Amino acid sequence: MGLSGKLCQNRWVYYPERQRARMKKIASILLITMILLLAACGGEAIHDGSSPNVALLIASRGDKGFNDSAVIGLNVSVVEHGTNLTVLEHENNEANYPKVFMEAVNGRNHMFFTSSMMAGILEEQAVRYQSVKFLMYDGEIDWDRFTEYKKKYAAELKDKGEDKELYDNVFCIVYRANEVSFLAGYLAASMSETGKIGFVGGMKIPNIEDFVVGFEAGARHKNPDIFYQVEYANSFSDLEKGKEIARGMIENGVDIIFAAAGSVGLGVLDVVAEKNIKMIGVDADQYAFLMAEGKEDLAKCIITSAMKDIGNVLYGAVDNYTKREVITGKTRTIGLKEGGVSLAKNVYYKEIVPQAIQDEIDELERKIIEGEIEVPTVRPPIADDRQYVPPSEPDNP
Repeated sequence: MGLSGKLCQNRWVYYPERQRARMKKIASILLITMILLLAACGGEAIHDGSSPNVALLIASRGDKGFNDSAVIGLNVSVVEHGTNLTVLEHENNEANYPKVFMEAVNGRNHMFFTSSMMAGILEEQAVRYQSVKFLMYDGEIDWDRFTEYKKKYAAELKDKGEDKELYDNVFCIVYRANEVSFLAGYLAASMSETGKIGFVGGMKIPNIEDFVVGFEAGARHKNPDIFYQVEYANSFSDLEKGKEIARGMIENGVDIIFAAAGSVGLGVLDVVAEKNIKMIGVDADQYAFLMAEGKEDLAKCIITSAMKDIGNVLYGAVDNYTKREVITGKTRTIGLKEGGVSLAKNVYYKEIVPQAIQDEIDELERKIIEGEIEVPTVRPPIADDRQYVPPSEPDNP
């Protein structure tokens, strides 16, 4: 589910060339339709009939990255597949999770989750709603909890005539964000004039810490003595906190900041623009988002973005549904090799980054894809033999 391929002997086989072709297709639509599509889907289904009936659960729109990419990908699906789409926002507030879930699950055959923070809700409710297909991207459930919840809801499941033994209605996608952040770190260390770089994270969770360790590894690959400051906002929505953290970093001499913090990053961007330094965006090509909104002054603060192919994955999930090629019951990790993550090498990147550095980054990307460089990760092994590596202590003053 979510990527082109087929199931061969219970193994999901990816076709990167199809993945990249679809990425280009969506990218060609992106700049033309971005603002219009983000304004659509205010919580009401767009079409009726036999089309895929999808609920998308996100924190909130307007982050110009993670959440907006998801909305855009599924809005393209609305146009091409006639998808019935409802977008619901939980604002990363745990108290909202049950209500939003129950509102989403009724009458829909697909639910897409943008937050691994809702994994607990999904582990429990996927047992109860076995006819619904669930996709959690950028996170995974605990696959061993099915038996626990099957016992809890035994009477209810018996009345429904459901007797499954595992989560065969759930599919999880984990992005190897450490790989693309390695490239971003190398770029930051190469472009920094002060030898000091910073990272702003939303919360100290594995999804964010994987960026942290990859960014540091890439930076130290270029410059082992690079100064690396890490701060967490403990929020994905507090713009003022982002501004505060950015000001503190700049006072310490940091001249390139990588923010993986949702809308907090927009606060970071405001200060970056004010202080005339540079920033690395996250999850989507944030330069493209800002240019599409006519904010060239802000866009040109972003030398690149460490992207996750979120919109394409969700579009592909619906596309697979329409072709009756839905695959569930497992977690897949996707990185540079599969086209799941990538560095935004847009026109501004090509303009501002010296060709020699671009060539070095292309070579590092090749080495990661071919296994010549193993990027550290905070994640335990999922489908390979990666080792758990805890984040090192940053060089915070």
